[in-house]
Amino acid sequence: MILVEEIAWLHFVKLNHIRKLSLNEQVSAYRQHVCDVEQIRACGGKSPTKIISVLGFLQQEDLNYILQEDGSKIFVTGIKEI
Repeated sequence: MILVEEIAWLHFVKLNHIRKLSLNEQVSAYRQHVCDVEQIRACGGKSPTKIISVLGFLQQEDLNYILQEDGSKIFVTGIKEI
């Protein structure tokens, strides 16, 4: 069994690899963190071997992002082994 703690937003945005991101990317990363925590808790505290993860954003061949009507990027998700 592993102990899983959800990191508060104010602490999360101060992490070195997170503070470099744009606000939208920080929000996306935080949502992924919360989702990961919930998946582990749903497994009874046992670490799952696979989790659903945001792998990136949908892009065109010219590497421009494909945007939704509200201007936000479209997430590409998949199953990630941990």
